Amino acid sequence: MASLTSQMRFTQVQEFADCFGRSGMTPEEAELCLKPEHRSVFDDMLKAMRKHAAFRTDLVHGVFNAALVQLEAFKARCKDKGIDFDRFHFVGSETPPEFTDDPEVVVVLDATLATLQETFEFAWEWTKDGQHDSYRWDGLNTDPAKLRLLEGAEAFEPFTLRWRRVKLDANVGKKPVNVRDPKRSPGVALLFVAAQHPERIKATDYKKRFGFWIPGLQCTVPDSDPWSRAPDVGFSLGDRRVWLSAALADGEHDRWAVPVFLGE
Repeated sequence: MASLTSQMRFTQVQEFADCFGRSGMTPEEAELCLKPEHRSVFDDMLKAMRKHAAFRTDLVHGVFNAALVQLEAFKARCKDKGIDFDRFHFVGSETPPEFTDDPEVVVVLDATLATLQETFEFAWEWTKDGQHDSYRWDGLNTDPAKLRLLEGAEAFEPFTLRWRRVKLDANVGKKPVNVRDPKRSPGVALLFVAAQHPERIKATDYKKRFGFWIPGLQCTVPDSDPWSRAPDVGFSLGDRRVWLSAALADGEHDRWAVPVFLGE
């Protein structure tokens, strides 16, 4: 079998080696990898690389997990957190809707736990665990006096599951107060998007894949009028970390979308 280097141009070989340096590998670490007794490290590296989104063909539009993958991941997450999955019941069909040809329409398993606050924290912790690093603004508090559903929204029901389709790049650059709707604006479902589809968060470039408000929620934070803010989710391109904050809902940002639910 021909060697890998014989099938690559010299400049490609050099660039490949340089990539390790840009990723932080030191010359000393490279020497350790080349020792005969350490060659198995390359087997482990290759296995890890092939799990990366760049090598996967099972992701919808290159960033979304299939619906059944999401369901199994949710069950596993519940088990890990000591939550009895049998407590949940489906609202609507247990059969998930199909993904569409639109690369920013996502299918997500929306869920509720005992309270809105528990649901929010569960989804955010799951989101964090799917990323290299994370940041949360400490002014965002999920106490019942600080976080609520958008006025007029369907009343909170505990321990539900519901398949939803969300248009993630709707209303880019618009003010949430001008476009949000108690029936069509997603709440914690958007944190479940971030949790169940970590590659979509990593793919955020603010050109074709945007950060997003969570328009179905309202929050009160220090030094702002009550219920004047909405949570938002973004991704720092420099340090590659997901972040969660809350901004004035009458503000507009050309890099943020105000997502909407689509009909099933």
